[in-house]
Amino acid sequence: MTPAFFAYFIIAAFVFVPIFGIAFFMLKSARRAFGIASVFALGSVFGFFVAGEFAALVVGREAGPDLRNVYGIAFATGGAVAGGVLAVWLLTRKTGIRP
Repeated sequence: MTPAFFAYFIIAAFVFVPIFGIAFFMLKSARRAFGIASVFALGSVFGFFVAGEFAALVVGREAGPDLRNVYGIAFATGGAVAGGVLAVWLLTRKTGIRP
């Protein structure tokens, strides 16, 4: 098993499933809940990677490895949340689905 498999499993277990459960409870439609949860999960993965790369560029080699890791995790987490929210916002603007 590759590390990518574990990354996809973590995304599925800790991002997609809870969002799907919340969306299904709110929307009462499995199809719409799946759409919202899928878009949020994909947006958060994209935001995570983009913000992580941005953190690597911003922090660079100036700080020690521990501080670089802290900044990288902070930037990547913020980027994941922002990417997921932005993706769902774009979905609702383009399709008219209201969560």
